[in-house]
Amino acid sequence: MEQKDLLISRMEDLAAKAAKAGFAASRFLTPAEAHNVAAHFARRRDIALGADFSLAFDGGYEGAERVRAIFLNADWGEYDRSELFTALRIEIAPRESLGHRDILGAAMALGIERAAIGDIFDSPLALLCLPELSAYIAENLIKAGRIRVKLSNMDLSVLPAKAENLIVKTDTVASPRLDAVLSTAFGLPRSKAANLIEAGRVSLNHEVRLQPSKEVCEGALLSVRGMGRAKLLEVGGTSKKGRVFIKMGLYK
Repeated sequence: MEQKDLLISRMEDLAAKAAKAGFAASRFLTPAEAHNVAAHFARRRDIALGADFSLAFDGGYEGAERVRAIFLNADWGEYDRSELFTALRIEIAPRESLGHRDILGAAMALGIERAAIGDIFDSPLALLCLPELSAYIAENLIKAGRIRVKLSNMDLSVLPAKAENLIVKTDTVASPRLDAVLSTAFGLPRSKAANLIEAGRVSLNHEVRLQPSKEVCEGALLSVRGMGRAKLLEVGGTSKKGRVFIKMGLYK
């Protein structure tokens, strides 16, 4: 069974659990996994969830990259973020510095799976994790590389919302095809954009797409391996020559 099929099978199990208990939540999902789960249940909402259930994605703060899938029965009530996420502040000596890879590597060295850790922050230096593992992580993660660290619980409300830092571009395209949108976003000749797509280097909403003619919808995320990411912010009207106005945001 492929990884995507295994993921969907686990989410179906959680949906079934929520149908009986009223609530169920996954571990942390990557953006691609969250996209696949959302797409699956959007197609099968009437079968998998039913009218009384909702599926939400939450990473413990606004704009989270890694999120948990939350299945909820409307009669069960609302969930409390503090019961699903724990934020751990990471203290180091003033002259020291740590990167995300250092922190994540130290946590993984404790035998913790990646899905148990959410986003990692630079300011304040902190990480999100599953509550049931927070005490173990705080007690045992005492060094990241050669740097000594001290972890302690912090309030989720202190975590800053993730702001999108974008360079905005506007242009017109014959149609919002993937190759045309990619060309505008990264300032590439359309032929080169098509070559990148066909070479499997381009992802649309976290999935590799090989068709240059694939239509891109407003709000879609694009990434090119080795070049960066962009978002289609707006698809506007048409020019006198029948071309479509688009607004792109290139992540800095």
